[in-house]
Amino acid sequence: MLSLTVNTCRPPGPSDGDSDTEEDTFDINAPPPDPVEAPIEHAAYKLRQETAKFVEEDNDMITAARKIAQKFQQMAKYTKGRREILELGQTDEESCQPRASTSSYISEKSDFNSMTDMIKTCREIIALTKTIQKHANMISMNCPDKRLVYSLANSMEPIGMLSQQLNIIASVKAAATGRYDEAAEVEADEMLTVNAQNLMKSVRNTVRASEACSVKMLSNPNVKLQFKRKK
Repeated sequence: MLSLTVNTCRPPGPSDGDSDTEEDTFDINAPPPDPVEAPIEHAAYKLRQETAKFVEEDNDMITAARKIAQKFQQMAKYTKGRREILELGQTDEESCQPRASTSSYISEKSDFNSMTDMIKTCREIIALTKTIQKHANMISMNCPDKRLVYSLANSMEPIGMLSQQLNIIASVKAAATGRYDEAAEVEADEMLTVNAQNLMKSVRNTVRASEACSVKMLSNPNVKLQFKRKK
């Protein structure tokens, strides 16, 4: 069983607005982050590429998927900056605040101020996956094309398990106290990275499969979700 011991210091991050509302700042033509150096950011970019194709109005699935990508992006920035500070020991013993030499981290545009924010965001992501599952289930129940229904079922099946795994990761971090343990921190970050990549891939596949099903249900009054591609 993984046991984490983490520093309770609170690396600062500027809260310059709610990232959930920044849907127009994504550049679909921008080069993707490096999948090796920034695996979570790369997976989030791929998911944002998918959601940016659609108009969000009347489509809670697209909105939820976009927010999942944005929240994982913020988590990745916070984790990277926090580990940099802790590994370098750039904190004042009494205040547990980063010293002036860590200004490069402070300039990171993470909305998180503490591990508590990260744990809260994990649970917000889990809630968003439930929104996606709810709408995907509604689509699968009303789609007349069994082949497409099967594809949608396979796409969304991993989401529940991956959400449970993310909840476990959040619970482990919530229970962690004490001094910084580099080995435990690295292991926890690796778990989070794999989970984030797989979860966002499953969400991306579910969006694609849902759109394919929706084409077969244009006249079905039971499904309110509209997959309108941007012009």
